[in-house]
Amino acid sequence: MFSRRTQLFILALIAIPFISCNQLNGVCFVPALDGYPNQPGSTILLKKPLREISGISYHNPGQLAAVNDEQGKLFILTTSNGKFNTLSFGGKGDYEDITRTPEGYYVLKSNGNLHLLDGRTGKEITVYPLRFGKFTEFESVCFDSKKNRLLLICKSCGRNEPAVYAWAFNLDTHQLEEQPVFRIDWKEIRRLGKDDTIEFLPSAAEFHPVTGKLFILSSTAKLLLQCSSEGIPELATGLNPDLFQQPEGLCFSPNGDLFISNEGRQSKASLLFFPYQPAPAAMTR
Repeated sequence: MFSRRTQLFILALIAIPFISCNQLNGVCFVPALDGYPNQPGSTILLKKPLREISGISYHNPGQLAAVNDEQGKLFILTTSNGKFNTLSFGGKGDYEDITRTPEGYYVLKSNGNLHLLDGRTGKEITVYPLRFGKFTEFESVCFDSKKNRLLLICKSCGRNEPAVYAWAFNLDTHQLEEQPVFRIDWKEIRRLGKDDTIEFLPSAAEFHPVTGKLFILSSTAKLLLQCSSEGIPELATGLNPDLFQQPEGLCFSPNGDLFISNEGRQSKASLLFFPYQPAPAAMTR
């Protein structure tokens, strides 16, 4: 048997290639994310009120809407410099994500409740209280424009449940469908990520406006999962933990530009921007 010191030395040698690849070179995505550079086009450090930024959504050219997970406030954030305006809509609460729809913004609480906000004033229009199981917790909501519905994707989907579930909230009827619309087993994510230890707890999700693919982000796993529009997993991309300390927010601009936000529990919060650079059609067929 090797001594404890020898074991640590061997582990350090094994880790060197990964450290040099991911950390020293500043590579963001492993493997590279199709259509995006492997280093951010810009990184903005955010001010203290956004230290616990928990969700982002496209607002206008050069602006995102954001929420933090402690206060009922809507932040209109300028992507070029991190400056923001603040609009209050509610009291303290565990607000986890935000998505834009033709009705306005929907803000998701961890218990699954949905708050509809006016898209211009940020004022609360109504609240939809939704009931889920005792051990179900949410951090991800996104707008499915093709089916005019919201997808609520659970972070914790039951006691020791090794899977991800998505429920649909119909925006025509404002009713929650009784059964989940899809389920993703961790074993499939582990197969794609080539890592049997992955625990995939979603922290954000969004449909790509150009490709129609569903992207699901996990802060704990440092993983970005690309799925079909129906929730079938296709590709797992690792995130460099040096650049994504706590990735909790994800959104796209209408042309496909990608934004990922990091909470700043042990450092400043940040917003990373990745311009969309699709390959010419002739090269992708």
